[in-house]
Amino acid sequence: MNKSKVRILAASLAAATALGGGAAYLLEIPPFEGVGTIEAGEICKNLGSADKVVPALREVAPRKPDYSFTEQDNQGLNSYFSGCHGQTEDTEFLVTRTEYTALGGSFESWLNGPASKMVDTEDPKNFDRFGTATDTWGAVSKSKAAVSVPCLPDKKKRLTTIVLLWYSAEPDRSNDRYRQELIDLATSSAEFAHKDAGCTLPFKV
Repeated sequence: MNKSKVRILAASLAAATALGGGAAYLLEIPPFEGVGTIEAGEICKNLGSADKVVPALREVAPRKPDYSFTEQDNQGLNSYFSGCHGQTEDTEFLVTRTEYTALGGSFESWLNGPASKMVDTEDPKNFDRFGTATDTWGAVSKSKAAVSVPCLPDKKKRLTTIVLLWYSAEPDRSNDRYRQELIDLATSSAEFAHKDAGCTLPFKV
């Protein structure tokens, strides 16, 4: 076979390979996998407003074919708990929980107490305070958020909601890419819990 025919054959094979790869991508044939879509009917109800939560989850979730959500709740005379676990394949990427904490104190005592596991209290530059109401406390960092709202004055109780993003769509990000989404998830979950627990104090975030 002469050199001209060899070049033509090589070019044809390269073109066929490229076309095959493009077709595989369009048809989502392995090794290219499709990315699943998180729908309102699939999420935990205790995450709250689907209009706020679904866009936040779609933004932060790892790009995988399938997602599932497991809800937890428990309410007694003196206790309240609700939580949600978000999974993709065999990996948990998100966890939320809401429970009673003490009504009194200050933002600083709450931040260094109930919220201390959720934000980096050692370095103030690593978290931001949010919440416009003076009696509502919120803090958010790169992968965590916590919010606390008054609930029952007679029992001196607040509800504190925490959100932890274990894995995200951009696991190696170095900026604060998902802070607003974490705030949205925390405040929406807190609002749901406030109604679910029968809180008598106003919800203001």
